[in-house]
Amino acid sequence: MINNISYYQNLIATKNTTSAKTKTSPNFTGGIPTLTHTNIGSCMEGYIGKIRVRKGSDKSEQYLNVFKRYIGYNAENYSIKNDFGDLIGEMNIRIKKAVQSPWTSFDPNENESHVFVDELRNYSNPTTPYYKQGLEYMKDIGTRLLQIAQRRSDEAMCEGNIRLIAKGEAKDWYKNIIGMIEVYPPQPKNSKLKFCVNNPNLLKIPPQNKEPLSRIQGGL
Repeated sequence: MINNISYYQNLIATKNTTSAKTKTSPNFTGGIPTLTHTNIGSCMEGYIGKIRVRKGSDKSEQYLNVFKRYIGYNAENYSIKNDFGDLIGEMNIRIKKAVQSPWTSFDPNENESHVFVDELRNYSNPTTPYYKQGLEYMKDIGTRLLQIAQRRSDEAMCEGNIRLIAKGEAKDWYKNIIGMIEVYPPQPKNSKLKFCVNNPNLLKIPPQNKEPLSRIQGGL
């Protein structure tokens, strides 16, 4: 109930202040409050702002609402909803900080501060197994959620590092569109290792692709 009150108060405030805002205001794009300059980590639970996405039908611009919820220690859920309250997409993140000790591995793949992304979903995409019947297809949901995760990584002093385990059908999208790479590439056929010790679907964003990710489709 508190989240809903916060959300509708923000909607009312937006309507009342739109005419007073100018295009030079850093938190507003055309009068719509987006997450462009928002410190997401400092936001309380509930409605935190809007994101720009595209309709799948004609690629026209659409604004959706973002909600934040704490789900554990250093763990957060971000959900995207339309103005009718329908859940369009969501993800869970966990902030994992590296801990240095005499017993800690010096392998950066094993001990690197990062934000781990889990259960990233676009419920409006009819080509995924998570599609919810009746939702209008919205593009850029996954991209915006990853940009939120990247922002949280920067805020948490994890240097923009994000990781996730890709589902088989989505792995090419993460690699070719988002620019992620395998943390542990598959062993070549002539390798002496007979078994894959590490998950080849564990992906991370390399340094050279961090800024490009933040700018996809105009960024947050």
